Amino acid sequence: MKKYRKQVACLFGAIAVLSYLSIHYFSMDDKKESITVMEEDDYKRLQIYVLDQDNTLIPMDKKIASDTALEEQLKQMISAMCADRVKGDFTGVLGKGTALTKVKVENGMASLYFNESFATYEKEQELQVLEAITWAATQFNEVSQVQLYYHDELLHEMPLDHTPIPDPLDRSLGINHFESASASLNSSHSIIVYYVKQIDGNDYFVPKSKRISGNGNDLETVVKEVLKDVSVSSELSAPLYQEQIAATELPKQENQTLIVNMNHALLNDERTAKQSAYEALILSLANNFKVDEVKVYVEDNVVSLHGSNEEAVSVSSLHYNPIPF
Repeated sequence: MKKYRKQVACLFGAIAVLSYLSIHYFSMDDKKESITVMEEDDYKRLQIYVLDQDNTLIPMDKKIASDTALEEQLKQMISAMCADRVKGDFTGVLGKGTALTKVKVENGMASLYFNESFATYEKEQELQVLEAITWAATQFNEVSQVQLYYHDELLHEMPLDHTPIPDPLDRSLGINHFESASASLNSSHSIIVYYVKQIDGNDYFVPKSKRISGNGNDLETVVKEVLKDVSVSSELSAPLYQEQIAATELPKQENQTLIVNMNHALLNDERTAKQSAYEALILSLANNFKVDEVKVYVEDNVVSLHGSNEEAVSVSSLHYNPIPF
C-alpha cells in the first residue's frame, strides 16, 4: 500500500509541475504586449532602430539595467544597431563592430565619437544610418541635438556617399522618407505618423515622416493628417483610416495634456479601444507635440485599451516593438 501511495504522490507532483510550466511559459506566447508598459525597478527600456527587408527603419525596445549611466546607454544603443548584433528578419543599420569611443552630453547636445568601423555601413543606406542615429540618440530627455565625430573630427557630411549632415542634427531630419522630393518642400511641413507593418506574422509600429501643407504646429491640422490614409507603395497599413476613425471635436491642449475626441469607431463592442488604432493614435500624437500626456475621449468618457474613465496616457510610459531577437 505504501508503495502505491508513493507512486500516486509522484504522479500528482509531476502533473503539478507540468501545469505550472504550461501556464507560465505557453500562455506568455499568446499575450500581445501593450505599448503602455510601465517601467520596472530593475530595468529600463532603450530604443534602437533596425532595418527590415524593405530598408524601412523599425524602432525596437531593448531592456537595460535601470542604473545604467546616460553615456553608457548611448554606447549600448550604437552597439545594438550593428550588423553583427541583429538577427532574424531584421538587419543592423550600422556596420559590424561599430562603436563609440567617447560620448559627451552638454546643454542638450550629444557628441558621439565613432571608431574606425563607422564607415563600414552600406553606402545606399546612408540616409537611414543618419536617421537611425539621430532618432535613437534623441530619445533621451537630456538630448535634443546630435553631433557626429569620425577620426576625432566633426562630420559635416557622411563618409561614404557624402550625404550632408544638417546643423543642428535633430529630429527635424525626419525618418522613413518615402516621398520623393518636390517643388513644394519649402512650403510644407513634416510631421510623424505611426503606421503598422506586418513582418513574419507580427505587427510592428513604424514612424514615417509625412509632408503636409499648412501649419505643422496646428493641433487640428496635425490630427486630421494623422487620420488619413498612407501611400499604398509604402507597404504600411493605416489602422486609423481603415477603421474610419474621425475626430468629433477640435483637439485642445491643457497645460501638458493633449486632449482629443474621437468617434465610436475607435471602440470595440466591449467599450475598450481597438488596440492597433489606439496605439497608432497615441504614438503619432505624442511624437508631434511637446506634451507629457495624451487623453482620448469618446463622448464624455476617457478610453484606453483597458476600458473607460482611466487616466491619460503618460508619454514617458510608451514602449512598443519589443526586440524579437
